[in-house]
Amino acid sequence: MRNEVRENLLSTARDLAPVLRSRAAEAERNRRIHQETHEAFLEAGFYKILQPKRFGGLETDLALLVDLAAEIGRGCGSSAWIFTNLVMQGWHCGMKDPRAQEEIWGDDPDALVASSFPGPDVKLRRVDGGFVVDGTWKFSSGVDFASWNHVQLFYAPDGGKQQNMYALVPKSAYEVIDDWHVTALAATGSRSLRVHEHFIPDYRVINPADANNGRSPGSAINPGVLYRMPWWGIGGKAFASPAVGIARGALECLEEDLSTRKAARGPKLWEQQTVQSRIAESGAEIDLAWASLVRDCDEASRMTEDGQTPDLVQCTRWRRNNAYSIVMCVRAVERLFVLNGMRGMKADDPVQRAWRDVHAAGCQAGNTWDLNATNYGKARFGLMTGDPRVGG
Repeated sequence: MRNEVRENLLSTARDLAPVLRSRAAEAERNRRIHQETHEAFLEAGFYKILQPKRFGGLETDLALLVDLAAEIGRGCGSSAWIFTNLVMQGWHCGMKDPRAQEEIWGDDPDALVASSFPGPDVKLRRVDGGFVVDGTWKFSSGVDFASWNHVQLFYAPDGGKQQNMYALVPKSAYEVIDDWHVTALAATGSRSLRVHEHFIPDYRVINPADANNGRSPGSAINPGVLYRMPWWGIGGKAFASPAVGIARGALECLEEDLSTRKAARGPKLWEQQTVQSRIAESGAEIDLAWASLVRDCDEASRMTEDGQTPDLVQCTRWRRNNAYSIVMCVRAVERLFVLNGMRGMKADDPVQRAWRDVHAAGCQAGNTWDLNATNYGKARFGLMTGDPRVGG
């Protein structure tokens, strides 16, 4: 049954990709994916793939997130980015205190949760039973469709080691600021939100480090593998996988175009050895990036099933692979871009959009190669990373 559900979801995503491509230019201008795209994702069940069955989810497997992003991103990178970000938060909320899960999905199993990163004006203070927060949180991908927001908090209790936590804030408690004016992944609508002196009870807060040892607060009611997996170690696949879809889309568009184009002197472009070589090398890099992400998901699932807790080297290796998968996707699109010629300078050209979007994916804080390469190198030789996101 699981394989049937998986294949149906992937088939729907493949069929939807050309539709998303036809909407991509307008979505970019609107700085928001189409409402019809969001509704199609809802109807297909895409958002529910990592949501607990207890609350109406499909509770499939993490590798399906990667595979669906690889299909959706072929048509629209921003759509894939919103999909993975919203799905990831639903997965993480399945690890939270059962009271928080009931608040999210008890009355609305279709409810979605976005996330956001604290701006420099954010203030928080510890009070009895929770935190009071105030300030602006940024980069909230999918905020247009979410009923809740997972705001990140950086907190050092009693001046000790800094913790990176996620805290749920209902839509009624924040104001969305229309400040997303960018040149890439523009249709994600990753706007900021403003919160005013809002109390967050402790049960709505989770420290991802508490989900790195084979259990989580939510695994008491959701005992499946998904909700016992290492959050920080493996969760970054949601940010890396859209790059695979974006790169696949660029390759697909260019192959289709090259099959009919002729050079100024007459020969068909696809007959030229340099064109063939570029297509082959880029395709290989994309396939390897995709395979690396899927393998890591499968490995983390097996380890969790076997009761193994990944160490710091393992967690940083998974995150290293995220970053390098994007490096490969960026290189693949860079190599293809020059084959597009001057037509690639048109703002609505799909290959140019892919070029911009895949670079933007690599700029996400958790995806940068230098940071993840250094963290892995430190962990491999027994040094502390100093990065709260990897727990060491």
